[in-house]
Amino acid sequence: MNSAADSKTLVTFWGTRGSISTPGRITEKYGGNTPCITISHQSTLIIVDAGTGIRNLGFEILRSRNGKDAPLNLHLFLSHTHWDHIQGLPFFQPAYRENTRLTIYGSSKKEKFLASALKGQMDYEYFPVPMSALTADIHIREMDTERIRLGSIEIDLEEQVHHPAGSVRYGFNIHGKRIVFATDVELDLIFGREKKSREEKKHAEQYLRFVHGADLLIADGQFTEEEYAARRGWGHSSIPVVLEAASRGKVKQLAIFHHDPQHSDKVLDEIWMKYRTRYHAGDHGMDLFWAREGLTVAV
Repeated sequence: MNSAADSKTLVTFWGTRGSISTPGRITEKYGGNTPCITISHQSTLIIVDAGTGIRNLGFEILRSRNGKDAPLNLHLFLSHTHWDHIQGLPFFQPAYRENTRLTIYGSSKKEKFLASALKGQMDYEYFPVPMSALTADIHIREMDTERIRLGSIEIDLEEQVHHPAGSVRYGFNIHGKRIVFATDVELDLIFGREKKSREEKKHAEQYLRFVHGADLLIADGQFTEEEYAARRGWGHSSIPVVLEAASRGKVKQLAIFHHDPQHSDKVLDEIWMKYRTRYHAGDHGMDLFWAREGLTVAV
């Protein structure tokens, strides 16, 4: 029998699109749902972000239980409260079960805003069902610098300042393996070609420390280099800057995530072909792939 340390951690992508969902024929390969992933190890299931991808995750959770009404204990970590990262929560069916305990984690910098933002998107002016209809036992926990442990998974976080209204990156540590979820941050402002201030250099050093040696980094690469020039200040990174930062951080696997809604499957394939061999060469090879809906990666 395998020991706990030998058991695999599985990361599944339920939504990989940024900004707005994009269903349709030209997004079938990489998917059109907005951000949601799961990290599972042994009996612990962690959900990260509640974009529209969380809807299908909810159906799968209930399907796997074969109609049994046994208690569910779920943990949802939110990077921030922009709509594309929370808009799937009202459609998450386990939240309508009284036997579900759902703990939602987010930044303490938001103070009480986290609860009000989640409740506000279900205001009757925007949505016909109030948040009070979610009959699950829902708790909101604001995280600061402390680490928390869920089963064998230890989680830490760090604030990301280069995104409108802020966001956080999470590190998930499991028996010597580290998975980092660091979407919605404009890395070009701290790693770009322009001369950097002391503060920007500090942010760059913090980022590199946080992602250093990660077995899997899930990172925002919404724009091409050409697109970024007209989108500076929007809070998202250009792909070549993400690749260079991950390489400097000696990341083992990099998943490009939060795909631009204008990028079709064909466009994403072309971008991947452009960069795929560059970061496998040399002394430090980095496994590079584009995140796609339905993909499961063993870490």
